Amino acid sequence: MTKCETGSVERIRERWNSHANTFDEWYKTFTGAVENFADWELLKTYLPQSKNAKIVDAAGGTGRVTLPLAKLGYSLTLCDLSPRMLDVARQKLRREGLLEKIEVLECDIRDLRFADESFDFVLCWDGFTEDTEGLAIKELARVTKAGGRISVFLNNKWATAINSFCENPASVLTLIKSSPSYFEDDEGKRRVVSMEEIGTLFDAIRIRVIDIYAVCGWLNVLRIPETVAKSRNWDEEFFQQTTEMVLKLSKEPSVRGMSRHLVLYGEKY
Repeated sequence: MTKCETGSVERIRERWNSHANTFDEWYKTFTGAVENFADWELLKTYLPQSKNAKIVDAAGGTGRVTLPLAKLGYSLTLCDLSPRMLDVARQKLRREGLLEKIEVLECDIRDLRFADESFDFVLCWDGFTEDTEGLAIKELARVTKAGGRISVFLNNKWATAINSFCENPASVLTLIKSSPSYFEDDEGKRRVVSMEEIGTLFDAIRIRVIDIYAVCGWLNVLRIPETVAKSRNWDEEFFQQTTEMVLKLSKEPSVRGMSRHLVLYGEKY
């Protein structure tokens, strides 16, 4: 690892360390709860049928996905670059009496410490901020078993362009003319892709795309009032109506361009 790469890793680690104690708070708001519900509803369709299947939650942070999967009885490995995020995950798992059943490791998803084809299901719903060369995506595919499944969150090129145009129109115009590329903001360089680029990107690493869903950012599209979006107490009927709408939108090809992230489900061949 070069000095530059080491500096990048340390910067990312410190950024997430600083968010560790407050990261889960967002998921207690209406916005966070809606997106978490939608993520989980989509994920359930693709989970392995056998509870003996080996799953890795890469860049899994505080265990948002690991904890409910552990409660279902799956064999899991949780890894993340931030030791403080992992400390929060350990506390949550310990409270549920599940810590001894989960392997928790500190590591960079661009350099996973697992043998080839180690896992039946590979999840990575974060961690691509500075993966401009696609190293993390290649590593995730490497540790997926042949016939195994993979799910990753990707930064949507078009949503990034739309959201950033007023602040940086020249850079955005350069972005939308490139393939694939990255966009730089306060959080660093973010790898971004369009729907057209995803198939080529994953086919190169022997991942057959099963489906792609639009996730994140729908409450702005639906014009949910800010007081409701940030609330920790909400009307349950409206929550159900909102999640139903979000799930419908997530599967609608014509509106994918507005979503901040895309979640891919694929199978290794």
